[in-house]
Amino acid sequence: MLCRKLFVLPFHFRNAYSTLFNTHAYSQNLFSHFASTKFNISAAHITRIFKRNPYLQRLQTLDKVEQFVHMLNRCGCSEVQIAKIMMAHPQMISTSVERISEPKIKLLEDFGFQGETLAKLLASNPSILRISLENDLLPKMEFLKNLFQSQEFLIKSLLRAPFICSYNLEKTLKPSVVFWERWGFQGTELVRLIRINPFILQRSSLTPAQADLIREIGVDKGSKMFKYIVNVVATSRKETLKAKIENFQLCGLSAEETWQVLRAAPLVLGFSKVKVRETMNFVVKDMELPANYIVKHSCLLHLNLEKIMRPRFLVWQKIKDMNGPSLSLLSVLKMTEERFVRNIIRGHPESTTLWTVYENAISKASSHTKSSIHC
Repeated sequence: MLCRKLFVLPFHFRNAYSTLFNTHAYSQNLFSHFASTKFNISAAHITRIFKRNPYLQRLQTLDKVEQFVHMLNRCGCSEVQIAKIMMAHPQMISTSVERISEPKIKLLEDFGFQGETLAKLLASNPSILRISLENDLLPKMEFLKNLFQSQEFLIKSLLRAPFICSYNLEKTLKPSVVFWERWGFQGTELVRLIRINPFILQRSSLTPAQADLIREIGVDKGSKMFKYIVNVVATSRKETLKAKIENFQLCGLSAEETWQVLRAAPLVLGFSKVKVRETMNFVVKDMELPANYIVKHSCLLHLNLEKIMRPRFLVWQKIKDMNGPSLSLLSVLKMTEERFVRNIIRGHPESTTLWTVYENAISKASSHTKSSIHC
């Protein structure tokens, strides 16, 4: 009687009962009990694991699972890391450890990954255990070691950017290296570039718009600055670069003046819009200079606003208010810290007053930075 009524319940009630029955079934499953008690994996995650590897629901013994876990323990993986690996690639749990996983672990150990470094690499990119050993992982590791020029840097690079191991050797990695070498990045210079931004190993060509932008900036192809521009343009989204260029015009420069700034100081393409906007606002509102002042003196965009520009401007302004000797604001801003303190502050008759102004400005900048971090 009860069973008959169950089948005429509304559909959403039947789904609810079905979920309860499935959850109950999972609770009786060997793997489910093992994963939840040993690794604190939730019922929802266990359900996802079963969907990706239904074989785990039918296990009569945990031999393969325990062998897999024992291998990861031997690699130095914590319980949290093991749980992460099992949830990321449940297909690996029921495979032959001796035949499939251990040869790859041995290869990684041969390339210098031991203990903590091996555990971190496996936890951050468990797909390493799934790729072919002879046809993929081995040639890829040999290529990367040769590219990075040392085993030490190979380890550091893959720990920082483990996704590199997932890139296709023939379709992505090799064409990318050829691309960057064609633009003048060779040897240690290319390694340094990869260290700064590992995502460049995805890039093997420029769009017509990117190539046009590089040409329009007009930096000499033989200079180091040219390489920097190529790097920034090639690794930035078109929309991001467009917004950064338009940002100068929003700050009061004309289109032509914007290009003059970019040609004089192409490094600003790597700056955030906020940094440029705050510096420009300070030049116009606080220093009371026209916006196009930055065209001839683009070096100001490279200065730290809170730690250099504002404190030194306040000291310069205080000297001016005291009817002191006329000083070039630009030269004051461009001085080294040591020279500024020695010549401008300590060399002045009112050094105590100037030092107080300077210290207060630096202190405010530090407190502002801390509050920003806490926020």
